[in-house]
Amino acid sequence: MSGTLVCVSDDVGVRVWIERVLGADWTLEFVTGSDLSRVSRLVRATNAPLVLVAVDEDQPDRAVKILSAIGQACAEVNLVAVAKRVTQESLLSVMRAGARDCLLTGGEVERVKERVRQLTRFTNAPQDQAAGGRGRNIILVTSFSPLVDTRFLSQNLVAEMANRLAGKRILAIDAMASDGQTFYLDNLNRLSLEELIKRQDSVDQSYLDTALDEYTSGLRLLSGNIASSQFEGDAGADLFITVSRLASLFDHVFIRVDESQTENWLRTMGGSISNLWLAMHQTVDQAKRGSSLVPRLGDWISEQCDVALIVEGYERRVDPHIEEIEKVVGLPCRLTLPIEWKQRLVSINSGLSLNLLPSSSRYHRKLSRFVKEQFSARPEAREGSKGHLRKKLFGNGEAEA
Repeated sequence: MSGTLVCVSDDVGVRVWIERVLGADWTLEFVTGSDLSRVSRLVRATNAPLVLVAVDEDQPDRAVKILSAIGQACAEVNLVAVAKRVTQESLLSVMRAGARDCLLTGGEVERVKERVRQLTRFTNAPQDQAAGGRGRNIILVTSFSPLVDTRFLSQNLVAEMANRLAGKRILAIDAMASDGQTFYLDNLNRLSLEELIKRQDSVDQSYLDTALDEYTSGLRLLSGNIASSQFEGDAGADLFITVSRLASLFDHVFIRVDESQTENWLRTMGGSISNLWLAMHQTVDQAKRGSSLVPRLGDWISEQCDVALIVEGYERRVDPHIEEIEKVVGLPCRLTLPIEWKQRLVSINSGLSLNLLPSSSRYHRKLSRFVKEQFSARPEAREGSKGHLRKKLFGNGEAEA
């Protein structure tokens, strides 16, 4: 065997042809076009140098979108289209989308094998050097319970990120903002995440800079109200494609999701997430909920994803203590935050983040240190913090597909 190839196809005939032609020389991992997050997980878990994408002659634009999304999420791999028949127009489209070649299922077997061998001998630029230096840069914030106010936590995290990361482009998405407001901030955008999904072909930096005003320097806000149905089938693939596109246009994409949608988002975007921040209160029931979610994270996220546990409203003199919470949840706690109800209410009611209020607070100071550590820590220190999680989530360090 010469390694692993990932194949994206909903067409049984194309799958059979790929297996017949390439199965003897490569290990093949097949993925449907609606499960694109699994592609990035497989690429990273197996170091696959090449991804084959089937082109449906009735829907060639679908393959173009899939090729573009994979190219953005896994910039280090070579992409190859596979088709039964292809028009000149479709061929040009898939090549523009990033395909290095287009294999026809009626082609000579040995010639097809030789071409695949050539393409697997080298890879593109490493992911952190592709797309203008942007690699995996999606931060997902969620909680173990709907009682945790992740809107408040998120608005202050992104505000502090914008403050610390001067010169960086940051997009903050409130994925469950039913009122059209992003978090509690005094900002109403006419553009929503759902609209971007519909017009994904026309989304570029110029369009976003015009449609989304800066809230503060470098920070743009976007709201959405993503329903459970939008994670299924082609709709889920469209969501993956759109978010991957946004990640290629910003240095950091921050997404707040409700607890009820956590698994849907992890299943759809898990392989592309760089940071997963899990929030909870100092309660036994939430710790137990966390203990049921954490062991399954390895099914969705990559080994490179940095997972952080945040305890909101922490009181040192109240049980359970941090050590007990960490033991039950199965994660080390990176940040504890006080309630500070007065400052919280002022921030929420004024529509301003804590760093814009006239008086300082312990909540803001602790959160500021956390953000500084996340984005300014020495590389070896960050790597050491991930080693603990690799053992817990991925066993011997091998990510599960």
